[in-house]
Amino acid sequence: MAEDILGWTTKKVTFDKQVDYHDDTPTPALTVNPSTDLVQAAATNSDQIADKMFGKDVRKSLAQWVLLAGYMLEKGLITLQQFQAALNSFEDIMENRQVEVEDRQTDLEQEFKDVIANATVDSEVINARNSNIYGKFPTLDGRIENIEQMLAMAIPSGYLVTIKHGLGRNPDVTVSYYEDAIGIEIGGLGKATIFGGTNAKFIESTASYVDANNIKIELPAGFALKGYPVYQPADRCWYIIDKNRILRFDLGVKSSDHPNDGDQSQP
Repeated sequence: MAEDILGWTTKKVTFDKQVDYHDDTPTPALTVNPSTDLVQAAATNSDQIADKMFGKDVRKSLAQWVLLAGYMLEKGLITLQQFQAALNSFEDIMENRQVEVEDRQTDLEQEFKDVIANATVDSEVINARNSNIYGKFPTLDGRIENIEQMLAMAIPSGYLVTIKHGLGRNPDVTVSYYEDAIGIEIGGLGKATIFGGTNAKFIESTASYVDANNIKIELPAGFALKGYPVYQPADRCWYIIDKNRILRFDLGVKSSDHPNDGDQSQP
């Protein structure tokens, strides 16, 4: 029934009815149940309105139509609500399934690490797994990976951004990073863990000046984003936006400056 209602809204339908007051019989009660053909019930009601001879029977048919239309609308809304509930349930199932898969993957990785840890007999390798600062690691590879991750997020090396600013001077640069600003959250507005986005944090960078109008900025590899820096006159800064991740480049542009805001910068 809901499909019929939705179908009426997606295609053009012409209704035409001839009026002939020839039926002098009283209007019968209108009874519907879940198995009733509601479209046919509506057609029967329409015939009654068009054909009943006496005013009281016409009015009764009109009253029945109001009740029938309300019933059809209610059932249609209930059906759509049930569909939405089923969809929400499906999303919950998929999310739970994803968590289960990730947990299993984590378990497998841990089992693999345990095999490597138990198979190693070299005492120097075993000793190299442990850190006085960061504790023990099940494998040497785990400790090295941890060091590399920290370096990738702290040492300004591995990611080069070029900005053709056109300021005619060598500006100082401040680079900040944040995620999930309003409008770019993954999944839509309100889906981020922190509404409005994470707090901006300043990241280390090294600037080299090609000339008075071009600057190369080296950043930690862990902050590498896809895209080009784009100038935003609202706050006179350049931005790289990659999905829900943002890099902001502040070159100290003044209101009297005329920076190059064309599509000439490159990562």
